[in-house]
Amino acid sequence: MKQFNKRSRHNLVLFILSFIYVFLIGLFENFFDHLNYVYFAVLTLIFFFSTLSVNDTRAKFLYLPLIMVILTWVSEFFDLRFLSEVSIIASAIFFFYIIVYLVIRVASSKEVGALEFLESINVYLLLGIAASLVFSLVYTANHDAYNPPGEILNSHADFIYYSFVTMTTLGYGDITPKDSLARSISIFFSVAGQLYLTMIIAMLVGKYIGQKTPDDMKD
Repeated sequence: MKQFNKRSRHNLVLFILSFIYVFLIGLFENFFDHLNYVYFAVLTLIFFFSTLSVNDTRAKFLYLPLIMVILTWVSEFFDLRFLSEVSIIASAIFFFYIIVYLVIRVASSKEVGALEFLESINVYLLLGIAASLVFSLVYTANHDAYNPPGEILNSHADFIYYSFVTMTTLGYGDITPKDSLARSISIFFSVAGQLYLTMIIAMLVGKYIGQKTPDDMKD
């Protein structure tokens, strides 16, 4: 029970941090000149709580987010483009590992409750964050990869917005992929987002409806 409670707390904090990163920080884009540091600070916490959410009792795995944090902050502080690209790649790989781990854990769960639904939401938010990192990496390598609404795409909010618009297949069309790599990656995440919603969520709902209640056991 104690382990379960720790897992619940870590996933709840991860959800709150992901919610702030995706939905709230961008609201202050026009009020602060150095909002990137806020994004990096929240992303740092997401790194740590992502690790805690999958390894509650194995503190040695905290060296993984620590490496991510060092790479991210050093590349940002010293404006090192190559290290920044390495940091983005490592961060995306890290999030994909967390996503796969959580998906497997949720899929293999015998009972479905609030915790499993919360983990499923965290997976979707982390997938969107990982997608935004990949899209920003493509843009860093080639500034002509996308058709931006203005002159350039220059903020985390732009890539977060584009990643979730792509994953949900909303398709406003204000930001569009222009070269073949950007288009391929956009297709990948649009398919991944829809497959996740249709398969994982449907599976959870089916398990939840089909699991026996104490009253059913008595009968």
